[in-house]
Amino acid sequence: MSPSDSNDQSPPAYKSRLRELHPSTRAILAGYASKFSERSVKPPLFRTSTFEFSSAEEGRQFFQRAYHLPDDDGKDPGLIYSRLNNPNVEIWEDKMVAIENGAAFAAAFPSGMSAISTTLLALLPVGARILYTDPVYGGTYFFLEHFGERFGYSAHAVDTSDLSAVESALDNSPQPYDMVYLETPSNPSMTITDIQAIVQLVRARNGAKTLIAVDNTFLGPVFQHPFLQGADLVFYSATKFLGGHSDLIAGIVLAGEGRGKDLIGAIRDFRTILGGTLAADTAWMLTRSLETCWLRMERQAEKATKVATALTQHPKVERVLFPGLLTENDGPSYATYKKQCTGPGSMITFYLKDAGFEEAARFLDAVKICHLAVSLGGTESLIEHPRTMTHSDMSEDDLDRCKITNSMIRLSVGLESSKDLVRDLFDALDQI
Repeated sequence: MSPSDSNDQSPPAYKSRLRELHPSTRAILAGYASKFSERSVKPPLFRTSTFEFSSAEEGRQFFQRAYHLPDDDGKDPGLIYSRLNNPNVEIWEDKMVAIENGAAFAAAFPSGMSAISTTLLALLPVGARILYTDPVYGGTYFFLEHFGERFGYSAHAVDTSDLSAVESALDNSPQPYDMVYLETPSNPSMTITDIQAIVQLVRARNGAKTLIAVDNTFLGPVFQHPFLQGADLVFYSATKFLGGHSDLIAGIVLAGEGRGKDLIGAIRDFRTILGGTLAADTAWMLTRSLETCWLRMERQAEKATKVATALTQHPKVERVLFPGLLTENDGPSYATYKKQCTGPGSMITFYLKDAGFEEAARFLDAVKICHLAVSLGGTESLIEHPRTMTHSDMSEDDLDRCKITNSMIRLSVGLESSKDLVRDLFDALDQI
């Protein structure tokens, strides 16, 4: 939310990122000042479509800035219309910039896929080449492999946790990639990519020409900091841990210092015209939820560690994929995890032993505490079957290559008792 405009080019005090404080403190204090809202401790809800100008000249000036007309002075436009900007959206964006280490700019969207698709449309030229993590979230896969063709995009999947494979892809590309799109841990295979190492490989070949984007949804701002590893852009499905209660849909893209202002500026321009605007009510709820993000994610990670450990001991579970279970025997994956992550998160993928879809379905139908539903990061535990649900839009060959088999199960651990969750899962496993 912006107070009256002035000639001062420095950002107002309430936009301070408060880097000297812990991120959980920044989530509460940053981005909002009660003095602009009748001293209300919490931000009001600005449920309005349009905003009144103080004068005709102010209205003219705001539109000059919003549409980059000849008299644009380079400042952020004031409040005009909620498709362009809204106080609640700005408050949440400012808070996200404050809590995401290394971030400087942000643009919020009504879904994670809206953030991803609008960003790619805004920043990539027709005919762009994109190297992306294999596997990746099903919606991202579908956009890159199918919708991207309409814009001449050439998308190439590679296991980005394998640095030699990435190096080979970079060296054998006929033209430099316009973007390297990383998802780490990957969904649903939980492979961990060394962001810093990828950045070094890309920069050594293409300099700053190639944008490096990271989907950080699984570990969030709590357990992983892509900007500190050299990323240009960070995506979140805010529906997940940032919202954290399975009661809203939203997304956000953040950019760092330097060219981040130009990147987010272009993204916001596309957002304005394409109309991918986050509702004020949703932004208000996200602002509320962000204050408990650290509390929730840290507690969920503790519970997930107990659940994952228990699953490794069940005779009907073949393999458990969970960052917290990595050891030195896992080689580069363990080294990357220890270097790059401050916690394991609460996503678990596991394989049932000697199981096809029929056995997996019998197990999933038997769970009682875990909800059989897609999505993740809520207070409740969610369990699903990636091959026939979240990643069903992948080709059979791609599913097989990524080992997304009928025996694979994905589990998002919530805030229930870990003992109750283990008992529920074990009872369901006994039904196979």
